[in-house]
Amino acid sequence: MFLKKVKLLKNHFAQEEVQDSFHQAIRPYILTGQLFGIFPLSGVFDKDPNRIRLVWPTVRVALDLIVLGAGIANTIAECMRLRMVGVNAKNINGLIFFVDGCIINVLFLLMATKWNRVAVKWDSVDRIFLTESYRIESKWTLKRRLWTATALLLGLACCEHLLATINNLNDQWHEIEHCGWKENITDTFRHFSLRKFSNMYSIVPYSTVSAVFFSYVSFALTLYWNYLDVFIILISIAIATRFDQINTHLRTLAGGGVLIPNEPFWIRVRTHYVSLCELLDEVDQAVAWIVLISCATNLYFICLQILNVSQKLRYPMNDVYYWFSLLFLMGRTATLFLCAAHIHEAAKRPLDIVAKIPNNGWSVELDRFSSQLKSETVALSGMGFFHITRQLLFSMAGTIVTYELVMLKFDKESEGKGYIRPCSFFDIEKKWLT
Repeated sequence: MFLKKVKLLKNHFAQEEVQDSFHQAIRPYILTGQLFGIFPLSGVFDKDPNRIRLVWPTVRVALDLIVLGAGIANTIAECMRLRMVGVNAKNINGLIFFVDGCIINVLFLLMATKWNRVAVKWDSVDRIFLTESYRIESKWTLKRRLWTATALLLGLACCEHLLATINNLNDQWHEIEHCGWKENITDTFRHFSLRKFSNMYSIVPYSTVSAVFFSYVSFALTLYWNYLDVFIILISIAIATRFDQINTHLRTLAGGGVLIPNEPFWIRVRTHYVSLCELLDEVDQAVAWIVLISCATNLYFICLQILNVSQKLRYPMNDVYYWFSLLFLMGRTATLFLCAAHIHEAAKRPLDIVAKIPNNGWSVELDRFSSQLKSETVALSGMGFFHITRQLLFSMAGTIVTYELVMLKFDKESEGKGYIRPCSFFDIEKKWLT
């Protein structure tokens, strides 16, 4: 009986130690994504990380595949629409949006198949850094940091989507007034849906259920674009926080002076540092494609929105939406780069303390630790093509200028293409509008 109580007590303390673990903190975010058919992991709310895995015959996976199927259908329909009306620098963004949403969905589905290994490794590392020696007394726990970042970024993403919808409705309302269509439109929601989802309604007949479903899919694909960036931001904050704990631990022991602990101390610190680097490698292998797609997507849409705001827009609502979208996109991209780059900076920071240790405090293990800090590049990467550091943010800014010039040239060359005459019913209205 006594041994049983001791075992229960040990389990209780073990659970208390991991109460600020990454997977506990990220649960609401994963659940939010699953409501819109992305990252369909099972066992997210289970305390055992071994149960966090992809289970195929589930509602989560079914919803994921339904949204993916709808995204593919939208992509095909958009290709058919562009083939009829022609392509220019601006109207191709719809096709890129649908293709991008489908790719993101597939990448998260593939990542879910191997996330169990990441979850188990992450849990073991969390247990190291939630022990007393690394614990930092602060109201800004990891959970609070991740929840705040999630609420802020997804909240702004919802505001952007709302503004996009209002902007679209505003354009259509002015079109209705200018063209004198008020008498012909008996169902406003029907008209707006036919215009917004004209690519799909050129193939299938209109129904209220399908309009609601297409609105859901449109919001889901918009969320994927934001979900991708926020996910990278959250894992960056979590990993950088653990590196910061090592730095705080070393600074605390140094007490403002020179740190000369014994050999076992450096063995323990280096072992924990290596465990964290191994976790980063595991995560990097899982999210490498996601990082690459995120950078490419943000690069394109920043250039597109700059192209939009650089030209005179028709209505004040257009200015409000496009400027908000551009500033939010640039802010989110900069946040992603800065959070991910913080991993690299925090991983190199122990060198500041190691460099101050005199020769009489040097040891074999400390020499190994110093060599590792100097030689290894500890950072997230995009399929090995680049590592995310602060320097990359400035490189991307230069790339944006280059591609913006390319888009301006394409916009000039494609002028007149993809143009629909004012007050002309597109094929979809001819077929289904009463």
